[in-house]
Amino acid sequence: MKLNFWTLVLLMAGCNLTALSAEPEVPVKRCATTEYWEQKIVANPSLARQFQQENNYLEQLTQRNTVNRQSNAVVTIPVVVHVVWRTAIQSISDAQILSQIDVLNEDFARLNADTNNTPAAFRPVAAPTNFRFCLAQVDTNGNPTNGIERRQTTVTSFSTNDNVKRYANGGLNPWDQTRYLNIWVCNMGGGILGYGEFPTAAASATYGLVVTYNAFGRGAGFPLLASYNLGRTAVHEISHCFRLSHIWGDDNGACSGSDFCSDTPNQAGENYGCPNYPVLDACQPSGNGVQFMNYMDYGDDICLNMFTNQQSLRMSNAMNTFYPDLLSSTACESPTGISELDKVFSFSIYPNPADGIFNLDLFLAPASIGDLQLTISDQLGRVVEQQLLTQPAGQVIQLDMRRHADGVYFLNLSNTSVNRTVRLILAR
Repeated sequence: MKLNFWTLVLLMAGCNLTALSAEPEVPVKRCATTEYWEQKIVANPSLARQFQQENNYLEQLTQRNTVNRQSNAVVTIPVVVHVVWRTAIQSISDAQILSQIDVLNEDFARLNADTNNTPAAFRPVAAPTNFRFCLAQVDTNGNPTNGIERRQTTVTSFSTNDNVKRYANGGLNPWDQTRYLNIWVCNMGGGILGYGEFPTAAASATYGLVVTYNAFGRGAGFPLLASYNLGRTAVHEISHCFRLSHIWGDDNGACSGSDFCSDTPNQAGENYGCPNYPVLDACQPSGNGVQFMNYMDYGDDICLNMFTNQQSLRMSNAMNTFYPDLLSSTACESPTGISELDKVFSFSIYPNPADGIFNLDLFLAPASIGDLQLTISDQLGRVVEQQLLTQPAGQVIQLDMRRHADGVYFLNLSNTSVNRTVRLILAR
């Protein structure tokens, strides 16, 4: 499918309006990722072509039932929750935040109590993912944290303009996206429940997700909307951050779009509420119907209960391609479990992407770093380059990758005290 700008806008459309069944009765957008992505493309039109190329690449991996490096292992992703509030009810409790972490770990592992609600026809493709989540235990300076920070703001409500992600605009700045998954909780205007940012090869200072305070977490006693009180908004938006699209392919009912996962039946559009199985539409007029219980549809929280095998593969491939360093972050460990050397060790690689020659700048590495093992692996985890760097601190080391095929590679530097992985993009 050709993804020019206007096609992409149609593909990403799908945040239609419905009405809340409980307080307050205002229009609600289940997800505003569409509008958010449109804004990104308007600001940087080259993103449309880049997005197409990356989708093609990820789809090829997924359809081959192939996973990237590290994808077979369960990984725990450190989360930092930025609570931006104006009124007391918006300053949600630690307990409400912890309840959301519980939901993420259940749903992404397919340990949710409502798996039996998955129709029998779809159970063979229902699958866990390899992702687990924890509130960060160490902050960006190496100090202990509970993974939650708060700020009272004068801003009445936020939108998809990312102001909530900027301290100067009344929000809170993100923590290092290579070590933390940033989640902002605030009062969203316009009835928006949340939005997430797709990961791409181009690093983004705003990467993460935003969820309105009354759709974050689960449990009686919390200020949650009646239809969105089980934490599935954050599950949906994190999945966008892991490169899942809406299940109906965002094609405005044309039955020609794709979410790039073949085990999610094509459907004409989003579903709301909690429909009875089966749901048939113009794209699935017979048989098992559409997968309205998928987390990437728009149903009420109580009706969502599954990812598919290919959705799981796609998320693993995307995160290993675009954010491999996040998957190896040690921010879930107690500060005492991190070496002092690893806290201060840093380096840079330039250019990246490169047409063959990368420069590894170790001027920022402390003299006590010692020898380092350098390993470069391809997408399948095969080692393509390996060497021992003897007392490398203060050096700029040239890495010649011209004999290798274009693509994404992973450079790892390690010894007994440090272990860092970064992504290399070879493109000629």
